[in-house]
Amino acid sequence: MSLLCTLSNIHLHLGTKSLFKGAGFTISYGDQIGLLGLNGKGKSSLFKILSSNLTPDHSTPPFTFDKAKSGGDDNQGFSTFLVPQDMQLANGDETTIKNYFFKFYPLHEEIHKELESVNLEIEKSHNESLIEKQKNLLEKLDHLGSWELIRSFESYLKYFGIKDFNKTVAELSGGEQKKILLSLGFSAKENLILWDEPTNHLDIETIKLFEDELVSSGKTFILISHDRYLLGKVCSKIFHIKNGLIETFKGSYIDYLDFLSEQEVARQRLLNKLKNSLTREQAWMRQGIKARGTRSKKRVENFHELKSKITDVKGEARRALDLTIASSQRKTRSLVELKDVSFSYDDKSIFNNLDLDIYKGDRIGLIGKNGVGKTTLVKIIQGHLNAKEGRVKVADDLKIQYFSQKREEMDEDLTPHQFLTEGSDQVSLPDGRTRHVAAYFESFLFSKDDLNRPIKTLSGGERGRLQLAKNLTRSADIWIFDEPTNDLDLETLQILEDTLLQFKGSLILISHDRSFLSNVTNKTWVINNHNIEQFVGGYAQAESYLEALTLENIVLEQEREQQEQAPLEAEPPKSTPSEEAPRKLTNQEKKRLESLPQLIEGIEAQISNIDDLMLKFNFESMDMETSKLYADLGQKKSNLEEELLELYEEFDHLSI
Repeated sequence: MSLLCTLSNIHLHLGTKSLFKGAGFTISYGDQIGLLGLNGKGKSSLFKILSSNLTPDHSTPPFTFDKAKSGGDDNQGFSTFLVPQDMQLANGDETTIKNYFFKFYPLHEEIHKELESVNLEIEKSHNESLIEKQKNLLEKLDHLGSWELIRSFESYLKYFGIKDFNKTVAELSGGEQKKILLSLGFSAKENLILWDEPTNHLDIETIKLFEDELVSSGKTFILISHDRYLLGKVCSKIFHIKNGLIETFKGSYIDYLDFLSEQEVARQRLLNKLKNSLTREQAWMRQGIKARGTRSKKRVENFHELKSKITDVKGEARRALDLTIASSQRKTRSLVELKDVSFSYDDKSIFNNLDLDIYKGDRIGLIGKNGVGKTTLVKIIQGHLNAKEGRVKVADDLKIQYFSQKREEMDEDLTPHQFLTEGSDQVSLPDGRTRHVAAYFESFLFSKDDLNRPIKTLSGGERGRLQLAKNLTRSADIWIFDEPTNDLDLETLQILEDTLLQFKGSLILISHDRSFLSNVTNKTWVINNHNIEQFVGGYAQAESYLEALTLENIVLEQEREQQEQAPLEAEPPKSTPSEEAPRKLTNQEKKRLESLPQLIEGIEAQISNIDDLMLKFNFESMDMETSKLYADLGQKKSNLEEELLELYEEFDHLSI
């Protein structure tokens, strides 16, 4: 593949923070890149550099940015389109969905407005100069490809389920606003699309639509995401920002994780070897001058270099958050019980006759489209909303801690020091221990220099980590996490995941992160049609049900569109004699038809055996090995079901 761009000697300081120290990389046409790195370490800044919204520092040698020129075989040369993480809407912004397109295409908006004005004048006074002006404006829009862009944008809006283009953007939910940004990204004609956390606030169904479209688009892109399922499926190249440089890995995200694991093993092996050498050199250095004989200057230098090298190797090792989530050691097994619970807002029904139980040790993944009632259910469990009908029974003195995705409890004028300790130098932990605030703060991958910065100067991901640090100082019987993976980098997410697995209390996770749900939960609640489908297993058990819901929705939508487009009185097409004549089978086809029933019975028996095996699993005591076995059985069953479907279709075709 030919090169799209090459960047070298990137140096960048923002305030006192050094982000890049001579970084560089190349991008080729067709690259599908996942961009990794801790929050606050330069991912968004790199996007700004690529889109020419930020210029790196002057340096020697100088920063260079070589871009493919237009007129080549591939396309029009280097160009970028940045899909932002969130919409920046001013108070009172009345922009409609249809017109939000123009915020990214101001030149198009200017010409369209001028054309509207000319069209109005033509209605009043039909003269040649106005006709000529109208023609010129239409040619300008054709040259810009404006009509095609707008059609594509509106087509993607429909693809993501948005039909009323006259609604104002400000009145939409976060998930609906995100769909508008996705539509802009997919309709863009630029050669490099920069996706900044595109799946935040989206439900799993929409994420799958995004994933499928991204894979089939064939576009060159860079993707910042914490969604490991997504990265594993769509990326064939990885950029990782580390220590001011950008490491490039050619391969999938899964391959990259394997590579990092191998690197970590090799690093530990080197560290042990260096430690052994250091022990010998320390023993030599401690000897008296007489015992050492003539002091070797070179050997002393080697000793100090060895100490420095060990420090470097330790520093390169992956840092880990020192998280401890404390439960209240409650002995009561049943924590919350909902019996025949119904709830509605005014005339809008949310739940009907819910029967749910939360027991000690439950790790519940709560899934559903945006707006179906996930937050409402959590508020009912917390006691912040009362059920309209039914009974909610809560264990005595039950402690529930809620982790909000909106960072509501943060006063942005405070410093992290003030936020964590309210003035003290010690952080009180749930198990009764105390820890110095600086050490506790650094254990969440912060620099000590950030301790006294105002919170408003921290990035979204850094605020997420800070709120995590605050919340994890509190004990609870039930932890409720509302989209905890939003804005967290992959390093922090992995460590949070590992820590949640050690938590002895109960968890409710509202999340769209399929990998996170798969690894942490042992029960799944899916909200659908005012009720909750319960699966006594993690996300893998509910996935086939969710896929069936997606297919069902697609079929219903297609049927609705067909009904709208069909004429009111359509006569059924008359079949021709040639269509009615039966087709004669060849001898080979006859033999195949005779063998199909036996093949179908064999596969149906295999599927039945797998079902029996999967029912025997105990999800409450499932470890990593049995979880993998369960997932492998599920995959085998899925493959057999696909094969069975193909045999059914073949049997139907040959039987006609």
